[in-house]
Amino acid sequence: MKKLKVIIRVLGYGALGLCALFVVGWFVPFPIEGNWAGGWCPSCMCNAHNFMRYENGKILFMSEHGESPDWVGTYRKKGLGQYEMEWFAEGPAKEIPRSVRSTLLRLKGDNEPDEEDTFGVSFWKRNQIRDPYLITCRKIVNDPASDWVQKLEQTGAKGFNMSFRVAGAAGERLFVLRGKDWTQQEMEKWVNNWAHHKPLQIYTASNEAPVHVIETVVQNGFDYHAHSNQQWVVTEWVGDDPSLPEWKRNSPLSSDEANPVWTNKAFQLIIHQLPDNDTPEDPKIYIWGRNAETFSTIKESIERRRHLRESFTKHLYLYAENGVLPEDVRQMFEPFGIDYHVLDEKILYRGKNR
Repeated sequence: MKKLKVIIRVLGYGALGLCALFVVGWFVPFPIEGNWAGGWCPSCMCNAHNFMRYENGKILFMSEHGESPDWVGTYRKKGLGQYEMEWFAEGPAKEIPRSVRSTLLRLKGDNEPDEEDTFGVSFWKRNQIRDPYLITCRKIVNDPASDWVQKLEQTGAKGFNMSFRVAGAAGERLFVLRGKDWTQQEMEKWVNNWAHHKPLQIYTASNEAPVHVIETVVQNGFDYHAHSNQQWVVTEWVGDDPSLPEWKRNSPLSSDEANPVWTNKAFQLIIHQLPDNDTPEDPKIYIWGRNAETFSTIKESIERRRHLRESFTKHLYLYAENGVLPEDVRQMFEPFGIDYHVLDEKILYRGKNR
């Protein structure tokens, strides 16, 4: 009986000790550095193991998808367990905290978000905890793919900067973005596509392109070439057939006999005639890529493309050794007239900071 009482007493003390440790870990301030569970994937919203890592003043989004960590913000200490945050790609003011308090086990934003349950709000509405998957996190942090970070910085409502690390020697030059190596030929082709944008090819079944479409294209600074009276647009249009699966409705024919323009990835817009018995205010008679869209959606797509083009030509960042762009790379960019920025590649290196 005495032995049983001793065991119960020991278990009781152990439980009280664990509770005390939990209270200390939950409420007592502690440095923020380390890995925190959850996190949103700014590039792919993938299902891989994701977490936020705080180290050396950088806020990093890390994932096991094998790409370089995304550098999404910075933090600085302002008191015991208190930190101020600066995010490169920010959402609405109340969705992401500007200051946090950290303990051993949790991270809490000082500013209370709105009750609206958007993704960013719900993410910070609860207490964020330390990532319990220690082995998985350690493996990701120590992976050679995590030696370099990718700075993700928003340049406007619809654009992000493009940050390439210049690697390799002349003749074997590589441009690294998110862990992917681009050859100099691939980079030159990509830059040429954005800097010297080809005219928008407009194919329409009528005898002229709609005025509102032309106005949208011109207002966003794009040239265009209109191809009128394209009867193949009518004959190769599947239409809104209820017997077809949703993804195939209002789509071109998928047969080999269909006009190859349907599958062309060029900058183009295909316009079908409005059915006589159906005159909706904003009909789905426009093909952008492989999808049938309304004019309002097309307008947004063209405006988004303009934002991306402006972001590219004004916010292209090249990270090179000692902040000096190699001569062969400088000569490659010279004909394009792009306002690119050159920075020291050490800014993106974190391999020795683990």
